[in-house]
Amino acid sequence: MTLLLRIFTFACLLSLAGCATIQPQRDQVNWQQERARLEQLTHWQLSGKMAIITAQQKGSARVNWRQDGDDYRLNLSSIVGTHILELSRSKGEITLIDNEGKRHQSQDAEALVYQLTGWNIPVQGLPEWIKGLPGKAEFELNPDSSLASVRDGQWQIVYGDYRDQDGYRLPHLLTMEGQGSRLKLQINQWTIVH
Repeated sequence: MTLLLRIFTFACLLSLAGCATIQPQRDQVNWQQERARLEQLTHWQLSGKMAIITAQQKGSARVNWRQDGDDYRLNLSSIVGTHILELSRSKGEITLIDNEGKRHQSQDAEALVYQLTGWNIPVQGLPEWIKGLPGKAEFELNPDSSLASVRDGQWQIVYGDYRDQDGYRLPHLLTMEGQGSRLKLQINQWTIVH
């Protein structure tokens, strides 16, 4: 067997192995059951990209989010990997480390992010919305009973793409509009922490 043929065979086996991990998509979900299960999902991580558009600026960032119960750590970096900010909540304390490594603390995560970046990011609602939960807000469902949209105060959230993973139907595309901002979050990878 020639080296080229071996490499080709190995590449085919790798692609087949990748295909084997894809989980079948459910045609329909039971909203009440799905909602109850998602509300119990309190430890997870995700990575993806976020586009942020305001009247004054357009930006994009890589997103890494880890949720541990009520605590979280959100890292935003530029597409080339430069640190933009790290926002964390630990035992009720909110800390933001800016792009110069300076530490800022506040009780209001959204105000802190806006003060340092000029971006309105709905940090308070995101842990729920990001999983496909409406919290206590008004919402509409898709024909398959997954969440289609949420209206929460000044924010409108529209869901574009869902995939089944580890028994959950999780969003992979959210568009959020409010407070003069439009955010598009594309989630590339979910990790459920058991």
